[in-house]
Amino acid sequence: MTLTPARTAILLFILSAAHVDASAEASATYDVKMLGTATQRIAVTATVPSDGTQLAMATSRPGDVPEVAEAGWPGLIKNLKATDAAGETVATTPAGAKGWTLARTVTGPLKLEYEVDYAPLAAGGWPAPRECAFGDADHLIVIGRSLFITTPAQGASDVRFSLPSGWQAVTPWDATAPSTEELTENLMGFMRGSPEVLKAGGFRMKVVLFGHWQTARAEVRRALGDVVKRLVAFIEFDGRADYLVVLLPQKENGGESFPASFAMTTEAAPSKASVALWANMIAHEAFHRWNGWELRGSDYASSQWFQEGFTEYAANLALVSGGITSPEQFYNKLALHVTNYRQIATPLDAPGTHKGPPLYGGGALVAFTWDTMIREATKNAHGVGELLRKLLENTQNGKRPYAWADIQAALESIAPGDWAEFHRRYIHGTEPLPLDDAFVRVGLLLQKRGDGSFIVTLDPAASADAKARRRAVMGR
Repeated sequence: MTLTPARTAILLFILSAAHVDASAEASATYDVKMLGTATQRIAVTATVPSDGTQLAMATSRPGDVPEVAEAGWPGLIKNLKATDAAGETVATTPAGAKGWTLARTVTGPLKLEYEVDYAPLAAGGWPAPRECAFGDADHLIVIGRSLFITTPAQGASDVRFSLPSGWQAVTPWDATAPSTEELTENLMGFMRGSPEVLKAGGFRMKVVLFGHWQTARAEVRRALGDVVKRLVAFIEFDGRADYLVVLLPQKENGGESFPASFAMTTEAAPSKASVALWANMIAHEAFHRWNGWELRGSDYASSQWFQEGFTEYAANLALVSGGITSPEQFYNKLALHVTNYRQIATPLDAPGTHKGPPLYGGGALVAFTWDTMIREATKNAHGVGELLRKLLENTQNGKRPYAWADIQAALESIAPGDWAEFHRRYIHGTEPLPLDDAFVRVGLLLQKRGDGSFIVTLDPAASADAKARRRAVMGR
């Protein structure tokens, strides 16, 4: 970052294009300038590669934001001007939500100048803040879809920010030049001051806190600092990556996940007493960076038990192994998963359009069951985290989507067994998971209450080996 004596501090985030496959002529540059401190209008000057007549913006958008519901993100764009390499103006014609059409084919660099006006959203009370935009006197958080005009020829991008003195840009792609997807399909922000930055190896979680989250800043730092370390250790991530978490002040329960960012609201103000709820939710969404955005099933519906369930289990483990929750709270979470799972009426890999607590719980219990089986077979040398690491390795870090055959191959390489039969009976079939055996394997007992819910307690007859497995599962 370099500061000039001028009133506006020029913050240069020149992002290296190393390791990006896109050729130099397919790169783009964006100069992004905040127009004053009202934080509602952004000016962009861009040079993008063109090989045709299309200027594009992402078409996915929230339906409850009138300004973009019909017109798409182009509805926020003002004063668009396009100029070719010779300095000649190229007329543009609106093409609906998808963008604009150039009056003639342009091959080579194309200069774009435009403004993005968020004032109508501010006037409307910032509808859809988790997936659109939200601001206050010290922050403006936006989705990249609303800010960047791209072309089909575009690869990686360099982004520079020109902001008022004391402000900085917060992005989830500091370390490498973002691809078009990384640029547009993530949150980013401008803020007065600095975010919380939590590190584990080459992984950095940046946290921007609004409103009542500010009063819980110390607790957020403590809890998420442990979460980051535990998640990175679980997946054994040894690369470099940034992840942005935005904690918004609206009092409603909800979250919106993106490839390297996440926005969340909670109905109750955060506190140490409620940390098990909000820290688990953040841990769950952050782990989707690996299991969900990087690791993707070849068929969406039939892989959700794995994507959501194993992510939930990783979050539960991160909290208990980091000491954020107690062992008893972890047992209660497993019992809640059982209660929810018993409501599912379909095979785990055939949920149809239903995606909620029963599916999440069932998937988490598959992860728990496999964790106990793998630890028993390998004398605690391996756990279910090894499965995810193998799957990443076998799919070239998610370049190839996985299917059940890939999961089975990874399992067999860790702990040979009849995993195909397990899949046939409990995942593709409708037999209840063998949970009693799984709990006994780690010195726990599963019991059903009179109201139909479940409780998990310590097994007084547990062997030393079972107790050791339980400690290994919880990282204690």
